[in-house]
Amino acid sequence: MDKIELLKLINKGESSFVEFKADTPDIKAETIGEYVVCFANSKGGKILLGVDDDGTITGLKGRFSEYGKWISDAVQGWVHPNIIVDYEEVPVEENLRVAVITAPIGVARPYSKRKGKDAKERYYIRDVTSCRETDREELRRLFQSSGMIHFEVTPVPRSKPEDLNETMLVEYFRRVRDIGYDDTPKWLRILIDNQILSEELGAVNCTLAGLVLFGKKNRVKRLIPQSGITAVEYDAPDADVAGRFRKEINGPLISLRENAGVIAEEGIIDQAVNFVLRVRSKEKIEGTRRVTEYAYPPDVLREAVVNAVAHRDYTIGGTNIGLWLYPDRLEIDSPGNLPNTITIQQMKSGARYHRNQTIVDYLRDMNFIEGSGRGVSRKIIRGMIEHNGKEPDFELRGEALRVTLYA
Repeated sequence: MDKIELLKLINKGESSFVEFKADTPDIKAETIGEYVVCFANSKGGKILLGVDDDGTITGLKGRFSEYGKWISDAVQGWVHPNIIVDYEEVPVEENLRVAVITAPIGVARPYSKRKGKDAKERYYIRDVTSCRETDREELRRLFQSSGMIHFEVTPVPRSKPEDLNETMLVEYFRRVRDIGYDDTPKWLRILIDNQILSEELGAVNCTLAGLVLFGKKNRVKRLIPQSGITAVEYDAPDADVAGRFRKEINGPLISLRENAGVIAEEGIIDQAVNFVLRVRSKEKIEGTRRVTEYAYPPDVLREAVVNAVAHRDYTIGGTNIGLWLYPDRLEIDSPGNLPNTITIQQMKSGARYHRNQTIVDYLRDMNFIEGSGRGVSRKIIRGMIEHNGKEPDFELRGEALRVTLYA
């Protein structure tokens, strides 16, 4: 970084990615470690040492013979696990320098601030222009995004084995695993071993994955209210008020089928797909044949819905997946940022990210997800380009990933 780049950065002020710190006697190694932790747990950022909060450049005060070594020792001593930061000193005027400490997005998140192996760990994230300690829910999401815990296989409080739809389970294990229903104790052990049930401290509960996949409709809605989809149809492309039709879609992800394969009760995936197809398709006669014209190809639509339910962050309560149907486009909002260091471009190029590996595995068993894991590039993007020449948009909007398909 040169002087001009530094001045431009300072003129923009503090942000989610930039922190100003004056080089005063009360700046401790612990403080540097805390800011490195908060940036590494968020989206990365820079600490400008030698800049006051108001943007005044006061420079390094010469408290250390080697600031770079002091910074390195501070990071190594206070940040766990270890992370490598970038350090450089930018001259502004004669005898006036600013230290630029760049903390990357951590690949081993979550990072904590601690001194010594036995010290208490404290976790921080960047919140607009300040660093703050995480609350319990934020910390749980950090651990989940790192792959260190899998929230979908944790027990759901107040749930019990009777909350599962036995017909759906028997059909799945018979068809996919070639396991038939036998006596109840053996059946319970099979469900526990396959992470549909959880056995902790002598209690048997449904896991989140078990409920959202195979739960009874009313129990899923009550025990995991954030697992549904809110679908709204709008009259105008720029509508920002209540739509003309709204549907709350709840229940298990997959449909209940009778012996002949006929759907007896639609699951969330089929309900969401059919909501769009019923509204945005029409029939016409070609010769002697009746042909259906789709605004969105059913295969593309199904893939987008499956991705939304399979990869959403179920630790985020109080918000459903959003399905917003406008005359010219369909927007699907799936709660949760992309895990770890995955970017939208990597996702579009076929990189895999599985926040809910167990749910993904079951959906793959039932042919909702292809084995290659490249549904975004092969089905959604390619399918829409072949359909109407318009590539879909992917963007992060707050705490949600939005996919936009154009009619």
